[in-house]
Amino acid sequence: MMTESGDLVNSEATTLLSELVAIPSVNPRGEALPAETPLAQHIADWCAAQGIEAVLSPVLDGRSNVVATVPGRDPSTAVLFESHLDTVETEHMSTPPFTPTVRDGRLYARGACDAKGPLAAFLTALRDVAHAPEPPPSTVIVAAVVDEEHAYRGVLQLLEDLGGGPAKVRGAVIGEPTDLRAVVAHKGVMRCRIVAEGPGGHSSRPWGIENPIETVARVISYLAEEITPELDGHTHPLVGPASLVPSLISGGTGPNTVPNQCAVSLDRRTLPGEDPQQVWRELHDRVKAQFGSSVTVEPPFLTDLALDNDPRDPFLAGVCAELGSAGHDPAPIGTGWGSDASKIAAAGIPALVMGPGSITDAHTPDESIDLTELARAVDIARAVMFRPVQTPQEV
Repeated sequence: MMTESGDLVNSEATTLLSELVAIPSVNPRGEALPAETPLAQHIADWCAAQGIEAVLSPVLDGRSNVVATVPGRDPSTAVLFESHLDTVETEHMSTPPFTPTVRDGRLYARGACDAKGPLAAFLTALRDVAHAPEPPPSTVIVAAVVDEEHAYRGVLQLLEDLGGGPAKVRGAVIGEPTDLRAVVAHKGVMRCRIVAEGPGGHSSRPWGIENPIETVARVISYLAEEITPELDGHTHPLVGPASLVPSLISGGTGPNTVPNQCAVSLDRRTLPGEDPQQVWRELHDRVKAQFGSSVTVEPPFLTDLALDNDPRDPFLAGVCAELGSAGHDPAPIGTGWGSDASKIAAAGIPALVMGPGSITDAHTPDESIDLTELARAVDIARAVMFRPVQTPQEV
């Protein structure tokens, strides 16, 4: 680790975070690679050295979640702290991606805030709980999962594993960079492609040949002029309006050839209450009505539910109370990005997103995290772990 002098550099959470970011765990985006497993094994070994039980849970392609557990006084209830092992790619980074560098009170590396910083805070807090004189009121589970940045398969495996456990999970905190704010609502997503095809031909003789690039250009104009404006009035009080963005375009084989195919990928951010499949069906019907057989609206290659939890839930309200006690704004908020929380909430577990770091630093060429905020996150997570869990019937 490259460092400057200062107490924060020597803090336990900073040391652990430095170890985590030094182990590459870039999401393989569908390739059959065990990308996150070396990091999962390191966490399991770290837990074992702290006297904490931790197990690897295979997901796919040699990729494994790691789940650490500290038993509570009430073995029938549990609280879950979850974050993800994978990161986005490292191309074009301006700081060394896997050499943690500390300067001006910040740690720089890929994954520093998204989401190894929150994970390091949760694990450090779990270590404190495990070494406390008395066990926590409920069993505490810290899970680090694969594939959050691509297809969410890690959290789905986690939910399957938890479903067979002895403890009922009463609430969950999902670690993402939220500036230590409590996110109780966020958008979902529907991503699909619209494809235009044609016979192709020589670019010197384009007459009478349908050019798929021109067709896709008309589709994009139609979306911008007819569909996107309608979304501005389709809004949610915490997450804002829905959105539709052409995010990727591909087509053509050479500069002197009329292409035989062109495709545009769409990113449609959905609101709480919207069904991503229904959103796709409505888009499909409108585009087909406008362009007919000249285009194909392919089924979604990714969908995810939005998150919309009731902040009055006893567990969620308790997390907000601990934020307030630590001097942070306890008011719940919403965001435009998504997380594993929506899958956990859909399984019937009250969930919010909270962690150190800012989303504005995530995925950037100089990703970093404020180490003071990292230390504060440890204190907040530890307080939540020791907080008695009330059920709605007890309130």
